[in-house]
Amino acid sequence: MGPFYYIAADENSFKNESFDHLLAAGYYRMQHLMFTCNDTALGEDMPAVPVFWLRTLVNQCGLNRAAKTILKKAENFSVSVQPASVDDEVESLYALYKNHVPFSVSTTCTDYLHQEIVPHPFDSMMVQVRDDDKLIATGYFDKGSQSIAGIMNIYHPDYNKYSLGKFLMLQKLQYALSQKKTFYYTGYISTGSTRFDYKTFPDPTAVEVLFPDKQEWQPYHLLSKAFLAEYYSKFLV
Repeated sequence: MGPFYYIAADENSFKNESFDHLLAAGYYRMQHLMFTCNDTALGEDMPAVPVFWLRTLVNQCGLNRAAKTILKKAENFSVSVQPASVDDEVESLYALYKNHVPFSVSTTCTDYLHQEIVPHPFDSMMVQVRDDDKLIATGYFDKGSQSIAGIMNIYHPDYNKYSLGKFLMLQKLQYALSQKKTFYYTGYISTGSTRFDYKTFPDPTAVEVLFPDKQEWQPYHLLSKAFLAEYYSKFLV
């Protein structure tokens, strides 16, 4: 694997314009740190695969047919956006999610998000989705002055047909639009895996990809994974 860089919070924490600048430079949250990398291993004893950071241009993002279908199917659920927290209800949902997904995740939701003994350096929010009083999905994100960054989405396995992971993405996008944010950072995509391809949802033409050596963002839909893989081999290894 290539180098892994991280930054710990200073006295100003990771908020407002400082958070925007780090996201624009390809840094992303991991617990209480901001990190960046050009490749990652998707599991133990697996080779590293190239990754490229993505962001969605909020004002340019349209809703494709799939997005509209998801919103229609979930229209009877209630949605709330509020400051982030983790309680027993969320941990119970996380446990169901953890046992359902085919990849490794942290033991608890709290472990994934932060370390309790360290002051929280982010301005964090959460989206909660309920079927009557039943919590069926929760999505976490951090916000800056002009940006939001999606951190994690969890959902109840019994509601698979509602595509609640993508529904949460749409709710975060709507929040960013309502708050007049410019960018929605969704993490990275990989040229060696399709696991992260959903991050171009719901409008690939509104997605930009970062070329970290140049610190330039370019339209993702004008490129191909083959081009990005070749670029990685030439300039990012």
